[in-house]
Amino acid sequence: MSQPAKTDWGIIAIAVAAGIAAGFQIGKVPPSLPILRESLGADLVSAGWIISVFNLLAALLGVASGLISDRLGSKRIAAGGILMLALGALSGSFAGSVEELIAARILAGLGLVSIAVSAPRLIVMATELRDRSLALGIWGIYTPAGMALGMLSAPLLLETVGWRGLWRVDAAVLLLFFVLFLMITRNIHKPIKDGVNPPAIHFKDILQVVTHAGPWLLGAIFALYAIQFFAVMSWLPTFLIEALSYSTAGAALLSAIVVACNVIGNLGGAWMLHHGVQRWVLQLTALVIMAICAIGIYPDFIHADWKLPLALLFSASGGMLPAATLAASAAHAPTPGHVATVNGVIVQCTNVGSLSGPPLMAAVVSSYGGWQEAWKMLVICTLIGIACIAVIRQIERSKA
Repeated sequence: MSQPAKTDWGIIAIAVAAGIAAGFQIGKVPPSLPILRESLGADLVSAGWIISVFNLLAALLGVASGLISDRLGSKRIAAGGILMLALGALSGSFAGSVEELIAARILAGLGLVSIAVSAPRLIVMATELRDRSLALGIWGIYTPAGMALGMLSAPLLLETVGWRGLWRVDAAVLLLFFVLFLMITRNIHKPIKDGVNPPAIHFKDILQVVTHAGPWLLGAIFALYAIQFFAVMSWLPTFLIEALSYSTAGAALLSAIVVACNVIGNLGGAWMLHHGVQRWVLQLTALVIMAICAIGIYPDFIHADWKLPLALLFSASGGMLPAATLAASAAHAPTPGHVATVNGVIVQCTNVGSLSGPPLMAAVVSSYGGWQEAWKMLVICTLIGIACIAVIRQIERSKA
C-alpha cells in the first residue's frame, strides 16, 4: 500500500467520530434501563441482552466484514455503517416489546461491525508510517468516548422526550453525520488503486489471515478485556444504586465519568506506543491493574469510599489495552491489503466478549444473590489474558 506524503488528520478525525457514533449506541442504554424495563417489562437478564445484543453481528461477521471492506472500499462500508446505526435507532424507537427492541439493536449492530472493520483501514490509508501507532491508538477511544457521551447525554433527553425520543434524536443526528462523513471523505475513491487489492473476494484471502495465530491471539486478548469492561460499565449505574445507594441521576453521571476515564488510558497508551513502549507491556499492565481493582470494587469487606476510585482506576488503566492491541493489527496482517481482515478477526473476538460480558455478569450476580462475588469472573479473564499475551510475545520474538 502506498504511503501518503503527509498524515491526513481530518480523515482520522472523521473515522474516529464514526466509531464514537457507534459507541454512543452502547452508552445510551444503561441510563435508559430503568425506564426501558418498566416500559417493556424486561427482567434483569433481558435488559442485559438489550445492552449487549448490539454487538451480536460483530461477534458473528467480523472476519467476513473485514474481508469485504478490504475488497469493496472502506469508505463505502463505513458510510453504510452509519446509515445502519440510524436505521437501528429509528426502528428501535417504535419497539413495542423487548424482542422488537432487540431486533432493532441487531440492525444497528450491522452498523457497528461495518464501522469497526473499515475505519482502521481508513486510518492506515491516511497516515504516514511514523504516525500509524499513534493514530490507531487514538482510534481505540471510540468505544469509551461514545459510551461516555451516551451515558452523559441520555439522562437529559430521557427527562424531556423519553426513551423513544432519545432514540429518534439519535437517528436524526446520525443522518446529519452521514452527510458530513461523505463530505470529508469525498476525495477517497473506490477501488483503492494501490496495487494491493484484487478485484474479487477469494477464499485464500481469508485463509491468509485466519491461519495466522497472531490475529486470533490479539482478538482473544481484546475479548477478555471486553468481557470485563462491558460487564463492569454496563451494570455500574445499577451497582451504584443497589449496593451504594446512589440516586439514579448521580449513578448515571458517575458511571459516565468512569467510562470517560478509559479515554485517558487509550490516549496515554497511544502516546506511550508512539514513544517506544512495547505493546505487551501495556497489555499486561492493563490487565493486572484491572484485576486488582475488581477485587476491591465488589467484595463487602472493602469500604464503600474506595469503590468509586477503584472503578475510575479500573477504567483508566484498562484503556491502555485497546490502544496497544489495535495498533498491532497492521503488524500481524500478512500483507497491507489484509489490514481490515485482521481487524475483522479482532472485532469479531472483541464483540464476543462485549456480547457475553453483561449477561454473564447478570448471571453471576443473580446466582450469588448479590455483587460480592462478581470479582472472581473478572480475575479469571485476566489470568487467561496474561497467558495469551505470553504466547503472542513468543510469536513476535520469533518473527523478530
